[in-house]
Amino acid sequence: MKPSKTAYTTKKKPAKRKDGGNPMVDKLLQLKYRINDAYRGDTVIDGNKSDKDFVIGLINNIRNGTNLPVSRIQLEECNKIWKRYA
Repeated sequence: MKPSKTAYTTKKKPAKRKDGGNPMVDKLLQLKYRINDAYRGDTVIDGNKSDKDFVIGLINNIRNGTNLPVSRIQLEECNKIWKRYA
């Protein structure tokens, strides 16, 4: 006798966010990982440590709640960094 199909299906929980549900922090973490990969990889990018420091500073400020909302100038700088490390 075959078991019914419903016996094998289980409900899956949705994936948890990396940082408690804050999509801005998730995106900044992805940018930080790209910067790390660029420095560890074979390709050399005209960047410096200040890019990583800027991104880490934003992440810390958002997590602590000291820099909300993020300013337009900071977002434009993040976009420039994304283009540099894309």
